[in-house]
Amino acid sequence: MTTLTVVLTHVDAATAGEQLRLLGGIAPGERFAVCHGGKRADFDALDLDAKAFVDDPTLRGAPRSFQSYHLTFAAVWDHWVRDDPSIDAVYVIEYDHLVLRGDYAQRLGAIAAQTGAGLLGKEASLRTGTNWEHYGRFRRDPALLAHLRRVSVREDPTLIYGTLGDGMWLSRAALADYVTVENHPPCYGELYVPTLVHHLGHRIVNLAEHSNLYDHVRWDPAYAPAEVRALHAAGATFAHPVKDLDVWREVAAHASPGTSVTSGDGYQV
Repeated sequence: MTTLTVVLTHVDAATAGEQLRLLGGIAPGERFAVCHGGKRADFDALDLDAKAFVDDPTLRGAPRSFQSYHLTFAAVWDHWVRDDPSIDAVYVIEYDHLVLRGDYAQRLGAIAAQTGAGLLGKEASLRTGTNWEHYGRFRRDPALLAHLRRVSVREDPTLIYGTLGDGMWLSRAALADYVTVENHPPCYGELYVPTLVHHLGHRIVNLAEHSNLYDHVRWDPAYAPAEVRALHAAGATFAHPVKDLDVWREVAAHASPGTSVTSGDGYQV
């Protein structure tokens, strides 16, 4: 299974470029691309071929409570996936999601194959009837419910799912179906993405039920350097959030030999 890993970032060009090169050193042979949702000047200065600009105000906190992934997914589909049938899946990570093992894509792909997942995620699960704050916000939202009734292939079009936005793995088929949907209602991406994917007929799978890959993926707080070193030494697969670039450099320096990676366009980065 071939997976395109997409880094969603807003940081300056030098940092974004170095992070992608470090990821390539940690996971030689994997395919990477960048979706930049920050300043246009930073995107323009980013010296990479596998990059796309995402002009989405919701990624810049306008407002954060309605952050969406529609334009990001459309960019990924249009730039890399649509015309490349070799890509079987897309893995969307945030700029502070540090890969600690080079075999992460194979491990995710194996779980997806075993479970028939259309979406894998951190605590990706049914949230209907729970006290999750975003379910509370949208459980009776008329625009969302009307939209789901229009597009759902499920018996119950009112079911609501949720997941952590960082580290979403989507099958090619799930992404293809997602980008065909038009006129998305205002909603929060961590609720909307798994909910829509479910209603389009794909299976939502919580990684925690099948592996320990996401034991060290969390919303907050950021991991300290000593914690990351310990996780790396123990064989953990990911750590998020990790904002100290020096630790990224340390992990890459102790990775398996190989410092280049093929991007989504087939270029070396």
